[in-house]
Amino acid sequence: MKIIIYSISFLIIVGQIIRDMTIEDEKKKGGLQLFAKHAVQFYIVGATGVLVNLGLLYLLTDIGGFWYVASQIIAISVSITTNFFFNRYWTFGSFVKDQRNSIMYIKFLIVSAIGMAIQLGITVTLVESSAFYHMYGAGIGIAVASGINYVLNRRVTFGIKFKN
Repeated sequence: MKIIIYSISFLIIVGQIIRDMTIEDEKKKGGLQLFAKHAVQFYIVGATGVLVNLGLLYLLTDIGGFWYVASQIIAISVSITTNFFFNRYWTFGSFVKDQRNSIMYIKFLIVSAIGMAIQLGITVTLVESSAFYHMYGAGIGIAVASGINYVLNRRVTFGIKFKN
């Protein structure tokens, strides 16, 4: 329980620091600096998605008695949706004013489906071949899929190109 409280406190502090940066400062940043700022925000959003994902996985599988694969599909789907809205309005909000939410959401779903396949593949492989606890397998799958999701969503979904 303490780790959850510390994690939430950390996310709030980092979020406040990032929020205090003005849009004008953001637009003056170079490509690598902006890429790094967006990455930090994307991973903060991702951390909330992990809490949603693993929380639902635990509730559905360990408490509800559902099969871990079905539970994980539901958990991933819910976390994808929450992550889209946080990323749309917080991480990349000042850069995507001219795009429709429905189009971006479809792109986000497609890119996230790739991440979901990676995450699910890793989880099933670890659980079925190594007798991993499904929560540990899901954590490893999330870690691997996160980097791929960031790069693809930044470029494909939100249309932000890397500038030097």
